[in-house]
Amino acid sequence: MNLAEYLSTHLRYSAWASRRTLQALRRLSEEEFNRNLGASFGSIRGTLEHMFVADRVWFEKLAGEPAGLDEPPDDDYYSTFSNLENDYRFLLTRYQLLASLTDDPELALRFAYSQVKVHGSSIPKWQGVMNTVSHATYHRGQIASMLRQLGHAPLETDIIRYYFELEGRPWPYPEP
Repeated sequence: MNLAEYLSTHLRYSAWASRRTLQALRRLSEEEFNRNLGASFGSIRGTLEHMFVADRVWFEKLAGEPAGLDEPPDDDYYSTFSNLENDYRFLLTRYQLLASLTDDPELALRFAYSQVKVHGSSIPKWQGVMNTVSHATYHRGQIASMLRQLGHAPLETDIIRYYFELEGRPWPYPEP
C-alpha cells in the first residue's frame, strides 16, 4: 500500500467509525446525551462536541479551506443531538471528499508532504491526518464506555470491521 492509499483508507475509516458512533447515539434520550458521567468532557455530548470541533479544525488545516459550516447560534445548540449529528455528518462528508483527493498519486504526495501549522510549528499533512484519526479513535472509545455506563451497547468501530466491509466480507459477529 502506498502513502496515498494509506492516508485515504484511514480518513475514510475515521469517517465511517464516527458515523457508526452517531448511529449508536440515536438511541439516547436528550437527558442521557447531556448527562455528566464524569468523563474528561463530562458527557457524551461534551465528548462528541469536542471530537466535532477538533475534526472541524483539522479539516480546515488539511483541506486549506473552511469546512462550510456556520457557527452554532448559541452555546446550547449542540445539547440537542440532532443539531450536532447534522453538522457532524456534513463534516464527515467533507472528509470523504478530502480522502478522494488522495486517489490521485501525484496529488496525494503533494498533499501528504505539504506543511500545515500546528501550535506555531510546521508539520507534514500526513502527520495531521494520522493525528485526526488517532484523536477521534481515542474519543470514540470514551463514548463507547459512556454508552455502556448508560446501559446501551456501542456499535463496532474497530478498523478490522471496516476492512471487512471494504472487502465485501460479512462480519462474523451480530450487532448489539
